[in-house]
Amino acid sequence: MNRKITAIAAAAILFAGFAVAAEGTRWINVNVSEHTEGTNVEVHLPLNLVLSVLKSVDVDNFHRGHIDLDVDDVDVDWAEVFAAVKDAPDGQFVTVDSHDATVSVSKQGGTLFIDVNELDGDNAKVKVTVPVEFMDALSINDSSEIDVAALLESFDQLPNGDLVTVESDDANVRVWIE
Repeated sequence: MNRKITAIAAAAILFAGFAVAAEGTRWINVNVSEHTEGTNVEVHLPLNLVLSVLKSVDVDNFHRGHIDLDVDDVDVDWAEVFAAVKDAPDGQFVTVDSHDATVSVSKQGGTLFIDVNELDGDNAKVKVTVPVEFMDALSINDSSEIDVAALLESFDQLPNGDLVTVESDDANVRVWIE
């Protein structure tokens, strides 16, 4: 009888440990709803799985978690630019109104908002939400490579919510973390 109770208690503790570990796992989610064909794609992956796969891929301009921007003739101190964006006060930074599109870039409460509304074509609406904490994780090295793995690792520190949404006549896309 004591062995059964001990085994049940051990199983309960083990299960509770897995439940707590799973509760702390961050997830990257992508949903793409294509309107004309009626296709819906949903991807829900744990962040640690995405990072493991990302760090093992080596193709074209993508090398083990780094994307080569393929811009050799640009001389920009990216760390300085990212620090300036992070340290900038809240406000409206860019507003563009044209017959093709409207664009807005603003910063509010520690979040950078980029909104693009296409006024012709497929009437796409793109909304990108960039927590300024990204600026600490976003780095471009001297070889013009973005360290995507470091950026994704910073997701662990972000609140749950949308990162990118796209609405168009053809499809809707949503990328979020939880």
